[in-house]
Amino acid sequence: MYLLRIPWRTTLIVLHLLAGVLLVPLASRRNDGGHRQADWRIARWWHRRLLRILNLRTEIHGEPPAPPALVVANHVSWLDITVLGCLLPTVFLSKAEVRRWPLIGWLAMHAGTLFIRRGSGQAAQIRAAIAEFLRHGGMLTLFPEATTSDGRSVAPFFSRLFAAAIEAGAPVAPVALRYRVDGHHDPLAPYTGDQTLLANLLGLLGRPGSTVEVHFLPLLASADTDSKTLATRAHQAIVTVVEEHA
Repeated sequence: MYLLRIPWRTTLIVLHLLAGVLLVPLASRRNDGGHRQADWRIARWWHRRLLRILNLRTEIHGEPPAPPALVVANHVSWLDITVLGCLLPTVFLSKAEVRRWPLIGWLAMHAGTLFIRRGSGQAAQIRAAIAEFLRHGGMLTLFPEATTSDGRSVAPFFSRLFAAAIEAGAPVAPVALRYRVDGHHDPLAPYTGDQTLLANLLGLLGRPGSTVEVHFLPLLASADTDSKTLATRAHQAIVTVVEEHA
């Protein structure tokens, strides 16, 4: 069954990526501020279909936030984007390397993803772009650890981009992600270290299925505070959930 599962799911994913290419002219649009964003009805279908191919079930806790909001989540896998993309009408902030990924980077760009290169001095420019996006009623998701973890702990948050929520007067919405297999920690979902995307994907394609818990935590008001305080409060809220029964 394992040997049959990989080629079958690989075929479905290739066809699904091609469907994404064909849908770009219908899905990609610009909001009132001129920022590119995908039509969420189409994006949600696309993300849900990918999760279905991988048999990754979502278990939702709490109330999903409404835009405008700056969503911050712990970062475990490239799957995080698909999981949150099917639950929230959000665009993402991603590392610049993703833009060079074949086809996926092109799709991410047309979905409105903002890209940032580490150590490039772009933080102020990106912060201003995020604030402008939020002011026009948008929702943006970032992963403030700036790297992935094994899913059992949460690295400290970089706080500079939290200032975008303060500038826009938008709340911060913390989200905790926990990947599980039969109620226990999922060892295959994390995309960490020197692992290649292909190696990670093969592990996911070959197994029967898994579950991701998505915990939507209480909103954090951005008024009368600073970015470091906001980052600390969001980090504490997410850590409480992630490290419970890790």
